[in-house]
Amino acid sequence: MDALLGTLVGRWYVSIFGAAFAWSAVRHLGARRTALYTVAAIAVGALAENGSVWIGFPYGYYTFNDALRGRELWLGDAPLMVPLSYTFMAYFAFATGRLLVAGPYRTRGDAPGLEFAVAVMAAVWILWIVDPVSRLGEHFFLGHVFRYRDPGFWFGLHMQSQLGFTLTSAILVGLLTWLAADEPRRPVHGLLHHPRLAGLGGTLGQLFFMAGTALWVSRTTADAAVAEQAAALAGAAVLILVPAALMTAVYWRSLPSPARTG
Repeated sequence: MDALLGTLVGRWYVSIFGAAFAWSAVRHLGARRTALYTVAAIAVGALAENGSVWIGFPYGYYTFNDALRGRELWLGDAPLMVPLSYTFMAYFAFATGRLLVAGPYRTRGDAPGLEFAVAVMAAVWILWIVDPVSRLGEHFFLGHVFRYRDPGFWFGLHMQSQLGFTLTSAILVGLLTWLAADEPRRPVHGLLHHPRLAGLGGTLGQLFFMAGTALWVSRTTADAAVAEQAAALAGAAVLILVPAALMTAVYWRSLPSPARTG
């Protein structure tokens, strides 16, 4: 019971994003498809995390903090909260891809391949902030969770971790694309009424949550090197987001709206 509470309550941020995923996905996919996807996502996450610990594939070698055993649930040699996060990270990216490509006036776009590519990109983009900030967990509420064996070019993350997560994201986004292949293309009366808006909110929520955490660490830690790295991470989130948002606005501006066609 203590381990269960440690996972659900101790990792409250995973539980919050997980609950948001469940609410959004059931409305989108239905309960049966959501359950199928959830089981698959946790299985893919457990295989990927344990594979990296055991043989260095797909993310490269790293280890989880063994002191967490008994304090929260584990799947093999990975805390359960890590595979659980695969459910919402991939789903939010998938929903974001559909919204960004379709625009605010349709539920689906005309380019399924582009929806897939944008969704995978969104998932990997979020990891560029989530993983490096998580590596600073000893300096905030996350605590020490994992450590890579080898150094990397992006705040301690090496290229294999990025390529590996691209692979697992493609698998899960591909599964979601298949599960939602029959989603109809319907008109929508603007962004606030778009059924995939919650997915975009989940993607941006992860970004702002981790970027805000990095900013907080930069202002509170006594370690100058950590403060510098945390501040750079918070700034990187903004530097990535602002151009992406502006390009999206330009693209959406070119799409026909009911006001222009009516």
